[in-house]
Amino acid sequence: MNETPDQGPLRTPPGRLFRKYLYSIVALAFAALAINTGFDVWFSYREQKQLLAATQREQAASAAIQIGQFVGQIENQIRWLARLPPELSTNEDERLNAIRLLRLSPAIAEIAELDSRGLEQLRVSRRVADKVGSKTDLSASPAFRGANESRAYYGPVYFFADTEPFMTLATRGVGRNPNVIVAEVNLRFIWDLVAGIRVGNTGKAYVVDRMGVLIAHPDLWRALQRSDLSGHPDVRSALDGVGPPSGGLVKEDLTGQRVLSTYATVPSLGWLVFVELPLSEAYAPIYASIGRSTFLLVVLLIGAVLVSLFLSRRMTGPIQLLTQGARRIGSGDLGLRLAIKTGDELEALGDQFNRMAAQLRYSYATLERKVVERTSELEKARDHALAEHDAAERARSVAVAANETKSRFLAVVSHELRTPLNGVMGVLQLLDDGSLGDAQRRHLATAAASGETLIALVDAVLEYARLEASTEMLETRDFRLHQLIEAAADLMRPQAVDKGLTFDLACDATVNTAAHGDPVRLNRILLNLIGNAIKFTPSGGIVVNAAAEQHDDHILLRITVRDTGIGIAPDMHERIFEDFVQADDSVARRFGGTGLGLAIARRLSRLMRGELTVESTPGAGSTFALEVPLGLAASGIAQGALPPPSRQLRVLLVDDDPVNCEVGEAILNRLGHRATIARNGASAVALARDQSFDVILMDLHMPDMDGVEAASRIGKLGLPRMPRIIAVTADVSRSARERLAGAGIAKVVSKPILINALREAIEDTPDAPATAQLAAGALIDRHFLDDQKELLGPTQIAKLHHLLQETSDKLIADIAKAAANGDRKHLARLAHQLGSAAGALGLVRLFERSRELEETAPALSASECQSAAQDLAALQKASMSALSDLLGPAEQLPIS
Repeated sequence: MNETPDQGPLRTPPGRLFRKYLYSIVALAFAALAINTGFDVWFSYREQKQLLAATQREQAASAAIQIGQFVGQIENQIRWLARLPPELSTNEDERLNAIRLLRLSPAIAEIAELDSRGLEQLRVSRRVADKVGSKTDLSASPAFRGANESRAYYGPVYFFADTEPFMTLATRGVGRNPNVIVAEVNLRFIWDLVAGIRVGNTGKAYVVDRMGVLIAHPDLWRALQRSDLSGHPDVRSALDGVGPPSGGLVKEDLTGQRVLSTYATVPSLGWLVFVELPLSEAYAPIYASIGRSTFLLVVLLIGAVLVSLFLSRRMTGPIQLLTQGARRIGSGDLGLRLAIKTGDELEALGDQFNRMAAQLRYSYATLERKVVERTSELEKARDHALAEHDAAERARSVAVAANETKSRFLAVVSHELRTPLNGVMGVLQLLDDGSLGDAQRRHLATAAASGETLIALVDAVLEYARLEASTEMLETRDFRLHQLIEAAADLMRPQAVDKGLTFDLACDATVNTAAHGDPVRLNRILLNLIGNAIKFTPSGGIVVNAAAEQHDDHILLRITVRDTGIGIAPDMHERIFEDFVQADDSVARRFGGTGLGLAIARRLSRLMRGELTVESTPGAGSTFALEVPLGLAASGIAQGALPPPSRQLRVLLVDDDPVNCEVGEAILNRLGHRATIARNGASAVALARDQSFDVILMDLHMPDMDGVEAASRIGKLGLPRMPRIIAVTADVSRSARERLAGAGIAKVVSKPILINALREAIEDTPDAPATAQLAAGALIDRHFLDDQKELLGPTQIAKLHHLLQETSDKLIADIAKAAANGDRKHLARLAHQLGSAAGALGLVRLFERSRELEETAPALSASECQSAAQDLAALQKASMSALSDLLGPAEQLPIS
């Protein structure tokens, strides 16, 4: 760095600078002190006066707040007593609650409870004997009338036995016929509060009521005299609502002494708290402050002259040195060091100049090294951040894997629990053979109910696991909205009636239409909401409202389920839709359940791009609102007619069950196609080789050769025109579809066959759903049965009913023999045939139980096989009986 040439010795300051500083400092100090003293005296007088008034106002306000809090606490305590619903407690309970309140609040001398007509129901007192149910008419009392008019009544202050002040306080309860609680409150607390207020050395505080009567004073004799102060100008102004002056009010007190007075109002009571301080004591600090300020002014002026002389000499010399040194350092002479020895800030300023020059030299020398070090630190920080990001990603992957494992575990465990549960339920049903006593039958009913509850819990956990694993898929089709809603209501109405509840369904005319969506999931949500409403409603009723809003490209379905049950706290309105959450622990203990129902319902509603919300008030019931957008059904479906096919197709129907064959042939004929029947896989292969077909409907489970093998053999025939093969099965899972795709089966239609689903699959509509879901819950899917009636007609349904009765009776007998002989393979094949036949007319429970037996038969023991066969026989008998009841009139038709 280049050194600047020496500019010679630094010069000393001239004498003119010294005189300028001296005269300026003396003049400024004198002017400042004089003006400051004058203003200080004036403002000190005003501020001291306002401070005294403010202090007194704070004391008055503090006392008013304490009095208000005292009365407010008493009011809250008796309001708590008034909130208790009369219908939920007896007079003895209310008397015990009143006694507890007297113990809790010593200020309450007496409590009386009046009903909504003003009749005294209860009186508990510290002064007289308690009264219960006296029915004394107090409807004309000011307390009763005042509480009914404004929910709270504050009576005038009176003196009991001319010794202690009391006040009547009354509050009104809530509800249709609220009661009124009247309490006599001892105001001795106010006397103690007033006596404890310290206003200076000789000041005092007192309280007057809203009529201007003195009710509390340090001199108790004046309070007992009940002096009327309403004629005093300050009291009269305060009662008229005029606020106190900011600087206080100078007046004469009760003894004729001049005082500084202010006051505050007690909230809600209209009482006034006055605080007074004699003027001689109030203004004494002000006069003392004025004297001190005058003396201090003289002392400071003398000191200012002396200090100015000293500072002028100390400041002028170093300032010139600092000026010259700063100029040289600024020009680049960083080697210069200033030598200032004044022992004050000027010397510190010179040292700071020296340190600044040294720091600049050091910074220039080490700048490159610092840049390298900082760059290295930034690289290390970047590497550390990348390492933390990688660790977070690994932790997230581990958490995702753990969540998937949990969902799979729940699904497997819930599924495996069904087998022993079905065995337990079957044994419980077999035990009731009519020879049990009443006590044994009650025990058996308790065990059966517990088993059904456990099965419901397992179903909920299994549903939750499917949703957690994101394997739940919508199975959409066309359906009638009003039929679905009415079926759900009809299913749940008996439960409400058995519980003594009313159940009303109000469907708007717009609901009487057809829509395209997933009726099974929608039905599941409805059953959950209605079931919850019945479960958590002890008395009253449930109202279900439904309306549909038509749009150009969709239908917006709105359903509300309103109950008069226990209600839900506001902070739980969203939490109840979380997994394993109920309103509180008492609800779980009282009503049971897993806390999964509403969580599953909301997930299903959002899976359908809808929303489920709740509005509720504890004790007043709940309203659950469901909004779901649905697609538009085909125009023909909405009117109950089927559109004609684009062309007539030759269809080969392959099924080993005669009922399914006849139903399938009728559906194909109704759709306008030509059907050919094959009763087994070998016949299907032969017919496909000899004749030309457009579509083959292939049942997967058949004796000798199953549908997958038959499809594979047809694919190997080398036909000039390969027909499209559609599988007919109840297994519509993703893994099943992948397995069937390997055999050349591209589409799947679920059992029982629905006409719309079959039409869409055969005609290969691009956006049409490939499967349909069986309805669940009752013995018979009435929606499906109605569709079959409309399709086949009463005569054909009667023939199918007769054929199903004969076929199922024979299959049940064969199943019993196979179970007795331990032939599990034959048992599974017979169960498949029975399930297929049951599904043709919508016997869903029999269909599902047959399917379960088909899947589990190879792993069952001999005794379990026999138990399952007996259970299936009982279910077949109940299902056929229910079907006969539904088809009673049709049975009178001739069967040809």
